[in-house]
Amino acid sequence: MVIQALRDSLPKWLTGIILALLVVPFALWGINSYFTASSDNSVATVNGDPIQPNDFQRAYQNQYSRMQQMYGQAFRPELIDEKALRQQTLDMLVSQTLLSQQITKDHYAVGDAQLVDTIRKMPAFQVAGKFSQQSYVATLAASGMSPDQFESRERQSMVMGQMQSSIQSSAIATPAELTSELAARDQQRQIAYLMVDGKRFLDKAQASDADIQAYYKAHQAEFMTPEKVSLAYVELDEAQLAKQVAAPSDADLQAQYQQQLDKYKQDETRDARHILITVKPGDAAADAAAKAKAEDILKQLKGGADFAKLAAQYSQDPGSAKQGGELGKVSRGMMVKPFEDALFAIAKPGDIAGPVKTQYGYHLIQLESVQEAQVKPFAEVKAQILADYQKKAADDKYYALGEKLADIAYEHPQSLDEVSKQLGLPVQTVDDVTRDTGAFVASNPDVRKAAFSEQVLTQGNNSEPIQLGPNHAVVIRVKGHTPSTALPLADVKDKIAAIVKQQHAAEDAAKFAASLQDQLKKGQDPAAVAKSAGAGVTLVSPGFVSRDQKGVAPEILSAAFSAPQPPTGGHSYADVDLGTGRALLVVSAVKPGDAAGLSDQQKLADMNSLSREDGAQEFAAYLAFLKQNAKVEVNSKNLDQSDQ
Repeated sequence: MVIQALRDSLPKWLTGIILALLVVPFALWGINSYFTASSDNSVATVNGDPIQPNDFQRAYQNQYSRMQQMYGQAFRPELIDEKALRQQTLDMLVSQTLLSQQITKDHYAVGDAQLVDTIRKMPAFQVAGKFSQQSYVATLAASGMSPDQFESRERQSMVMGQMQSSIQSSAIATPAELTSELAARDQQRQIAYLMVDGKRFLDKAQASDADIQAYYKAHQAEFMTPEKVSLAYVELDEAQLAKQVAAPSDADLQAQYQQQLDKYKQDETRDARHILITVKPGDAAADAAAKAKAEDILKQLKGGADFAKLAAQYSQDPGSAKQGGELGKVSRGMMVKPFEDALFAIAKPGDIAGPVKTQYGYHLIQLESVQEAQVKPFAEVKAQILADYQKKAADDKYYALGEKLADIAYEHPQSLDEVSKQLGLPVQTVDDVTRDTGAFVASNPDVRKAAFSEQVLTQGNNSEPIQLGPNHAVVIRVKGHTPSTALPLADVKDKIAAIVKQQHAAEDAAKFAASLQDQLKKGQDPAAVAKSAGAGVTLVSPGFVSRDQKGVAPEILSAAFSAPQPPTGGHSYADVDLGTGRALLVVSAVKPGDAAGLSDQQKLADMNSLSREDGAQEFAAYLAFLKQNAKVEVNSKNLDQSDQ
């Protein structure tokens, strides 16, 4: 089998150890079933198929990591509603299970060759742009996953993609749907608004000691020192391993050079010039004329004319004519076949071939010199051979250590000393690591996530290997922990005072804005209202605006297109909180979007976009249908425990 080739490097002794490790817990699990009321530890069952806690936990962590990446530096753990995220994760796994069941029923499949091709193209398993078997196995081992598990999961993902694509691609938007979509999407609204500057109220706002004390008490969680940990870690980095590789002898490098002579072979190259007379395809008369012209130039060359001068005069190749037709060094595969065959058939420098017909026209070719095929000398490639040697040695060592890293860290969960001893890797430390910041390996968000996890922080165990990059992994454990504590009121008093003043100013601005809006709703002219309101109130009249109008605050545009459509001859209104002030919005007219101004190409693009949206809705409806007709049982107790 093709996939088996990806696994050949797994030694038999390792397979035996893996089987032994699996047999013991399963045997104990069987014994334990006699002492428990139920052996079902699934978080849910879907038509009888279980969703296991480890699958749920892995999916939950993936969802959590995606949110970290989405928010970036702005990420805060308190932003996550963990209960909602657990439910979202469960819904996703239920959907995947239903799809998997339907895939089996409908006999979808992905062939081995297609799966192998997909895996080989994954950058995570490539070294110098090529698939590396050692990197593949080592990367999976460092992630606690076997090739069988990964390939099964990837195959399932590809099959689900096929199924989803088959449903989504069946949706086709109609012209009527496009007309309706454009009427709403490209709609314009005529607006004007009064800008109320919040600074007018902020300058007058006060914050009493009682206000500050009340805010501090109500928002205690906002004024805490960050929880910190210090970490011990063992880092497995191929780049560092490469530096430890002993330098091979010249004899070793020479032997490798002899084994790879084909790699350093340089094919024959030829320096040539040419004269091109172009031909318009399908025009027989023009073809005959071009050939006659090329033959006439050939007569001049045979009569002793200088090739470079005639190339500059007659050649219609803009890239070489000004250089006298000079093409430089040409090796096989660089030119179209008729040209290449003619050039490499010329017997000696100075001879001319042609006219030679190609899809570009007729060529006259002169050979200037020949560089015979040769092998690069050892001295020229020695540095590259040494680099390749060191890279392979580092790959081998990383692969060997990577297989052991996860096992030893798991077998000795309360210390990294045994990991360090057996793998010869130093135990390093990093201090002052918070959930949001950290130095060295703790600058990686996955490391910080693991550091504050139940397994590592509360239970005091080693982490699983965490991938920092290609062939770069780390195992961490918590060395010290500093809980979060409340900051003294004196330290944050000024900050709270500023917040309270802002709140008071916002309240005063809202009351003032409400009084102005009452005037607008009574039909008073916006300009007159702005003038009578005094300093800090200005009228802005941009006229008709689109949903993505430049120069208008997004909050104002959102309110403008969310406001009710104004009655004929009337207006609709909205009060928009801008944080630093308010905008009192008046909508006067609505102009529907029209497809008449779009090009055929844009209409086609919009139709395709609508079809994709319809396809997504079709797939969502299909999932809803499967759920409606499925028997889904959630084990709430196991679900809650799975995230502990």
